[in-house]
Amino acid sequence: MNILEAILNLSRCEDFSLTNTKENVNNIVSDEGKPLEKFVRASFCGRPDSEESENVSEDVFCYEGGVNNPPDAMIRNQGDAIEIKKIESKMGGIQLNSSLPKQKLFSSDKTITNNAKTCENWESRDMLYVVGYVSNNNICYLFFVYGDCIFRENQFYEDKFNAIKKALGSLDIEELDQTGNEYGTLKNVDGLNINTNMRLRPLNSFDNPLKIFSDIVKLENEDNFSMFTIMRDAKYETFMPEIRREIEDSDVDVRDSTINDPDNQEQKVKIKILSFKN
Repeated sequence: MNILEAILNLSRCEDFSLTNTKENVNNIVSDEGKPLEKFVRASFCGRPDSEESENVSEDVFCYEGGVNNPPDAMIRNQGDAIEIKKIESKMGGIQLNSSLPKQKLFSSDKTITNNAKTCENWESRDMLYVVGYVSNNNICYLFFVYGDCIFRENQFYEDKFNAIKKALGSLDIEELDQTGNEYGTLKNVDGLNINTNMRLRPLNSFDNPLKIFSDIVKLENEDNFSMFTIMRDAKYETFMPEIRREIEDSDVDVRDSTINDPDNQEQKVKIKILSFKN
């Protein structure tokens, strides 16, 4: 399974209500009260609105997420890492909270769980962000975009994080503990020995992809479901010719475009835009 197969499943879907997603994914998602995650993951297994799913989630995903750690899922055989973000306004920004922006997810990442690190023998995965705009419990649009189309290489953000952490450490604050994966924690700040701690956390975010790519992607009708996907040409070419032909012969619109290279704004990179509306 891969994103192109998920797009085909979505293009054949007739019901985009979050209350009617069929039970072809692990209970962990619904137990945690995250129906959008359940819907998106179900789309990689078959039609989210159909009981005749081609696969159950264990067949598709080697890792199916945790409560507080990224990613929300990882596709088997060293496939994409998937991070799913729900928004409730059409152009709402995307909150990453403590997670840094990523082009790729590496197994050495300190913020992922041991289960994510050991579920397969892997070193890196492409990072796929999925933004869902939900209104009245219905999905109005899903936007799939790869991290290398919006962010710089991981090291850029890691260097920024480390610079801020180092600057805080240089302030010589007696109560500051920087042993964790955050900027630090001010412990026992009032000296009362009652664990009055103040956490210094990075709260990361980025613009809605509809805003980032507003010159090449438009949301035409908010009353019907829409799907958008942006990936580099190089990524598109990694998928088998058969699934690419099936996509191109379907109701999904596939077109070529270019964007500025996030790592070098003076250069352009070729991309594919895949879209459809219900």
